[in-house]
Amino acid sequence: MKKIIYVTIILGLIYGLTSCQQEGTVYELTDKVEASFPSTIVSYQMVAADGNKIVVEMWRGNTKGAASVPVTITDKTNGIFSPEKEKFDFADGENKAYMTFSYPDINQFAGEKYQIELTIGEEDVSPGGISKVTISAQRKLTFQSLGMGTFTSEFFEESWPQEVLKAEEADFYRLPDCYYKGYPIEFSIQNGKINFAKQPMGYNHSSYGMVSWDPRYLDLCEIDGKTLTFVTAFVVDAGSFGGYYEVLEMP
Repeated sequence: MKKIIYVTIILGLIYGLTSCQQEGTVYELTDKVEASFPSTIVSYQMVAADGNKIVVEMWRGNTKGAASVPVTITDKTNGIFSPEKEKFDFADGENKAYMTFSYPDINQFAGEKYQIELTIGEEDVSPGGISKVTISAQRKLTFQSLGMGTFTSEFFEESWPQEVLKAEEADFYRLPDCYYKGYPIEFSIQNGKINFAKQPMGYNHSSYGMVSWDPRYLDLCEIDGKTLTFVTAFVVDAGSFGGYYEVLEMP
């Protein structure tokens, strides 16, 4: 059997290479931009020093001449993050270009995570390149422990002592290892109302996979003094186990 040699090109070196060979076939750079994102996922921790901006990077293999690479933007932030343009502009001879997204005053954010997806068109992406990147942005928070409270789960029909962490910068809370180790439950209190995003809670169902908190019943959540009642749907990809009352007695 003929031995097949696969040449793996590290993206960081692609700019120094003009061709690769596989079973006698030579692939040369064309007149295309040969664009790629550095990775499939990029995460940003938003801080005041950033000036209410995040900057996304794109690479290209063909550095001849100036070039613009349009991208498709899938905004999952409800317009909170705004791109300055919808393309990456490369200067002649440059192999990197940037796109800037702006966002409102950082003090308006708690600890919510925001996502944006960028996709390069097939005609511009390099062979073997990364055509899609998922951008995740979240305000950087500093947590301090408020002490131990009590968490009572209707879903699991039991109670346990629960540490409660609060961010110094916002009314954003974290319950570390709430149901399962390594899976915190996070929520915020805004204008006297409980708010939380869909999040995995750590229970991996043998048939349906990871179970998540789903915020479809947010309007039913209540705060009564130090008692916080979360009405949450426990969901998997296949559907929902229904809504349950999960109660936190704050420290």
